[in-house]
Parts: sequence; C-alpha cells; structure tokens
Amino acid sequence: MSGISGSGRSDAVKDLEKYIEKNYPKKKLVVMNTNRMMFAAAKEMGMDVKREKMLDLSPPTLQALRSTVFEGIIREVEELEKSKQDIAIIINTHATFRWREHLVQGWDFFHLTKLKPDIFITVINVINDIFETLEANPLWGGMNNRLQLGIWQEEEAFTTKLMAEILKKPFYIVARRQPPETLYRLIFEHEVSEKVYLSYPMTHIKDDSKKKEIENLAIELRNLGFVVFDPGTMELEKVHVEIPDDIRKFDFYQTVYRDFQLIDQGTMVVVFYPEIVHSSGVVNEQAYGFRNNKYVFAVFPAKNYSPFTSFFADKTFYSVDELISFLKNEFILSKKNK
Repeated sequence: MSGISGSGRSDAVKDLEKYIEKNYPKKKLVVMNTNRMMFAAAKEMGMDVKREKMLDLSPPTLQALRSTVFEGIIREVEELEKSKQDIAIIINTHATFRWREHLVQGWDFFHLTKLKPDIFITVINVINDIFETLEANPLWGGMNNRLQLGIWQEEEAFTTKLMAEILKKPFYIVARRQPPETLYRLIFEHEVSEKVYLSYPMTHIKDDSKKKEIENLAIELRNLGFVVFDPGTMELEKVHVEIPDDIRKFDFYQTVYRDFQLIDQGTMVVVFYPEIVHSSGVVNEQAYGFRNNKYVFAVFPAKNYSPFTSFFADKTFYSVDELISFLKNEFILSKKNK
C-alpha cells in the first residue's frame, strides 16, 4: 500500500484495523511500516539518523537500509504464511518521495519482485487536504506547493501501477475518504467482489435531498457486498479561490484521468441521475465504461429518454428500487450460479 506523505495512508490503515477488529475479529491484519522499519534498521546499525535528515542520506546508504528492511519483511512474511490463519499482510510504504525538488525511490524493486504482493493499492487524497497536513508538519512545512504535491501524487500512483503491471497483479487507487470497508473488501475479497464505479452529476446537483439520495444508493450497493468507488470522495469542496490557474488546470485534467482509472479498476458502472440535469462527466463515464467491457446499469428518472441514454447501458431503470431489486434478485444470483 503506497501513498505520499500527507495522503492519510497510515490513518486509512488504522481505520481498517479498527473496522476488522469490530466486524471480523477472526481475521488478522499485520501491518509492516517501512518508514519505521528504516529508522529501526539504522539505529540497529549504530547510525544516528535524524528524522528530518533521512532523505538527505546518500543513495547507496538509503539503498542499503531499504534492502535490510525488505530482507526482514520477506523473512517475516514467509513465517506468517506458514500459519493457517485468515491473515492479510500490508506493506505500508512510499513508492516515491519528492524531496528538495528531486524524485527519490521509495521502495526496493529487487526485493519487491521477490516478495510478489497479491495486490497494489495507492491511497490518494484531495490535494488541498494534503497541503494543509504537510504545512502543519515541521518536517515538510514550507517545502511544498499544491502543484508539486499533485504531481507527486500522480507519480506515486503511476509507479505503483507500473509495479503491479510488471508482476501482473491488480492495482487500485482508493480515496482516503472512502469508508474502511472499501479497503477490507479489496484486500480480503478482491477475487470475488464486484467493484462498482458510481457515476452521478456533481456540478449541477444543488439540492441536499438529492445528494442524500446519492449517498443512500452508495450505502445500498455496499450492503449488497459491492466495493463502491465514489468519485465524490475526491471532490474539491475545500479548494480556495486563491489557488493559481496552473493548479486548477492540473486538477481539471486529473479529475478525468482519475475517474477513468476508477472505472478501469472496477467491474461495473452504476449511473444515477437523482434528477434530470446535464452532466458531461456522467455521459462520458457511461460511454467509457460500456466501451471498456464493464457492466453498465443506469437509473434515469423519466420513462421517456433519448436512445443515447440507454444505448450505452446494459439495462436502464426508472428508480433506484428497480435497480437494487435487479441486482439482488437477478445479477448477483446469476453470478453465483456460474
């Protein structure tokens, strides 16, 4: 599991631990934090490495520390895998660092290919949230700007995805604001769970009651056992008016690429119009999902609609109740019978 500093990656892991402890006490989660292990390895070697100076160490020294840490991880994983427990092991790490305007390697590729993780996940967050978190951290404060953080987060996900492709393993981006059950299902049930991208109008939905309908649909889909990727968990409601145009432009394009990635990593697109409004995003996401081998199910609150509304959908419904009934009584059952 990767994620840049300030993304909330470690907090997401802590939330997952609490979720498992409360809901699945028989399952076990082991978390190996490479950052802490690097400092422990340095101390064991008699190196007095200051926290704020770790990334200033020479590349060979950093590589030696990383190798020591990953050798230890491989040994521990081998021992844990001998047990018959329902266990998941998370390697909590960076894929990259941006330090003093330079990109620094965050993990050991040689040992990672030996470790062969089953899944790669990058935790992402709203850039403004990351910026505020790091500005409050003495280690990072004053060394960041929003555009640089956006680029770093893109590099983090890109590097992680590349490693997943090399090892032919699944890759997911998961927003920090997603509920912990998202990570739980991806980790413990990724081979059997349906992964849904929830597509709905954002810009032109102003009524709080309509927004609540969207939230309720996400809950209902999760109650059916689906992983739900909600693009609203990356909404920039906290963006400040003084953010420069180049950062706005960067996020403008990143929104499209990110949402297409969320569709790519899923098996289904559920399109929901709580009311009839124009949404370029929904139109394009629906067509993208349909043309890229995803099931597409659409809820459109009018009995008369354009042929384009249903052309890029496997099935179109008039209400959420109709959709949920279909998924529960036909779609899920048909999957189980295959």
